Amino acid sequence: MSEFVPDGPEETLADLFAETDGTVYLTNADAPDVERLVAAARDYEGDLPEVRVLGVGEELRKVRRDFLVASRAADLIDDDALALREREPTQNTTVFVTASSVYVPVQIDGADGTAITRADGFVTDAYEWAEHGWENAERFSLRTPPLSAVRETMDTEFAPEARGDFDRVLDTAAGARDTSELDEVMASLLVAAKHELLHYDLSKWGEDLGLASKATFSRKKGNLEEMGVITTEKETLEMGRPRQRLVFTDDYREQVEQNGLSNLVANVVY
Repeated sequence: MSEFVPDGPEETLADLFAETDGTVYLTNADAPDVERLVAAARDYEGDLPEVRVLGVGEELRKVRRDFLVASRAADLIDDDALALREREPTQNTTVFVTASSVYVPVQIDGADGTAITRADGFVTDAYEWAEHGWENAERFSLRTPPLSAVRETMDTEFAPEARGDFDRVLDTAAGARDTSELDEVMASLLVAAKHELLHYDLSKWGEDLGLASKATFSRKKGNLEEMGVITTEKETLEMGRPRQRLVFTDDYREQVEQNGLSNLVANVVY
């Protein structure tokens, strides 16, 4: 039995999640496929199956470079609802394969749809093919902390208001067409400057969490200092070396605009 569903990918995936008890394979996935999958899983209210994604390395690295998608995907990985593996490029069609069905996303002249088949022999062969491909693929690591961990540790380490500002940047990014503009380290530094946090505390938090290394935080801080957006004030401690407190410059608003910082990141300062 076959059918065609003229729905967008997220609506179709909700149906797929609802009808599947076992593993789902997404084969030959590119970065937009993964982004749509993550969005659909995030909005789904039921129990998610495990989705095993097979993609070419460069496409999966695009996902890794997009902090918002990667951190949401990392949450799904922590929940055992997602796994990623890397394979060599193929000429095969991108499909979702379950033990009982095959979903083939289709787009014609900007219109989305999905062709679905439940023909026993074809589905069995497709599932065995997907399993074999998975077994012979290399594990791929996002090297990105789960978004829930970023938010929870921000609450623990810093003021709730700082976490609120960081969330505001993420919400703005989520509504933009190009979420890859989001620089999570620069956004963190701007939030820290707004709340006058210690650079040491911020960079240690970021490195311990896996957001970025201390060296990356220092380099990005230097970039913002050169732009005239932030500066530091020396904080003398009772014990140990003095620390640097991050603060905005007097004319940071003008400098943000003049240096062409992404609106997604600059949004935190307003």
